[in-house]
Amino acid sequence: MKVLIVDGSKERRRDLTVALTELTNVVVQGAVPDVRSALSALATVSPDVVVTEATLPDGDGTYLIERIRRLHCMPAVIVLAARGTEEQRNHYISVGADSYLEGGDFAGVRAAVLGLAATRHALGSIPPTESQRLLGRMTAGVVHDYNNYLHVADVMLELITRQGLQPELLASARAALDAMQRLNATLLTYARGGVPMTAPVDLGTVVTDTLAIARRVIPARIDLQLEIAENLRPVIGVRPELEQVVLNLVINACDAMAAGGKLEVRVKQCTPQAVMLEVSDTGIGLEASASKSGPVKAGLGLTIVRSVVARQGGALRFVSRPTGGTTASVMLPTSTTAMV
Repeated sequence: MKVLIVDGSKERRRDLTVALTELTNVVVQGAVPDVRSALSALATVSPDVVVTEATLPDGDGTYLIERIRRLHCMPAVIVLAARGTEEQRNHYISVGADSYLEGGDFAGVRAAVLGLAATRHALGSIPPTESQRLLGRMTAGVVHDYNNYLHVADVMLELITRQGLQPELLASARAALDAMQRLNATLLTYARGGVPMTAPVDLGTVVTDTLAIARRVIPARIDLQLEIAENLRPVIGVRPELEQVVLNLVINACDAMAAGGKLEVRVKQCTPQAVMLEVSDTGIGLEASASKSGPVKAGLGLTIVRSVVARQGGALRFVSRPTGGTTASVMLPTSTTAMV
């Protein structure tokens, strides 16, 4: 793990260098005093991590971070602030910092570098061919979901053009763009070697908000019915990824009903430890979908759903309905205990 230190204080540069060189497999490639020196160093070395002071002699660390984020090597960035505020923390994270630490928290810097080293080691253990396949799947998934949201926004803007400015149409377009921004923030976290923080999420609200985005692109020949139970316990997850699950299951179900039908979306409390999302359609069913490589059995949307549900410790299953069609059931934990 190669580190570049950027700090205006000669003493702090020395102390940081000593603290980091004590770590196994960590090499300090340089310790420079300002943005200009840092950019010069970045032109000749390719560090894995840049540890920078928030305020440098020749400017705010924001400029350095923004320049770093344009580099091909894309190192992680740890920001050290003498006295930080929540507003300042949010500012640096928003411009691309991976970690924000206050004061002379050298122990925190060591821990952050060790965490990044562990992540790099885990990724490095994947064979190159598998890494390439994983990157290909992730890229395809990103394009797939972005296209979903862009399609919604495009439809809303087209309706606004034809029918005039209507608040509800504008709100739907804005909601789609906001969802894209949340998804983008999550993807950037993964790209920088991090893992999005899980938090309690109201699955009923996620479903309601996502359907508000998708409702205008659900064909008129499909009857949408929504049922959300009261007093749901929050699930533990990452909201943008749960939005991906809902959107992809709904779109897959609609694709399976080319001639029209009924789409039923339900959210209910199965047990005190789990909440269930069910998306049911009256479409072509599992067997027909499998024989045609259709959306229910083999689509990219389902691949995304499986990945997200697995990451969030949930369980996914598909069953054929006695009256025709398919029900997709996603069970998500209301605690950090994974479903079995």
